[in-house]
Amino acid sequence: MNQDKDAPNFPILRGESVSEAGEFSGKVVIICEPKDLERDWVADSIPVLHCDLESYFNENTAAMDRLFEEVTAVIAEFGESISQFATFATQHGTIAIVKVNDATHVLEEDMHIRIEAVENQGDVFFID
Repeated sequence: MNQDKDAPNFPILRGESVSEAGEFSGKVVIICEPKDLERDWVADSIPVLHCDLESYFNENTAAMDRLFEEVTAVIAEFGESISQFATFATQHGTIAIVKVNDATHVLEEDMHIRIEAVENQGDVFFID
């Protein structure tokens, strides 16, 4: 993967990649409640899902399917490598990183980040 000369070499957060390998840069969109999902997604949006949404997505798989149709990458504080979350991400070719502890507290709305997913590891880097 190409590293920008000004990009930091250490991740600010780390989780488990459960879908596509790859790299994506974009802006953070913090999602803490189901109503936060009702929005127009732009091409570089990276939703960051609060741990409280796990049961919502387990009960509303259509909402999870719609999310993965709309975005290129998702960061979640919850999830497992073998789960519906991972299945939907793989079906839609979306980069998905789960088990990112405190992501909704460390990351801020509109923060520019880069995520890298390689095998089962996902890293989040701060850009600016």
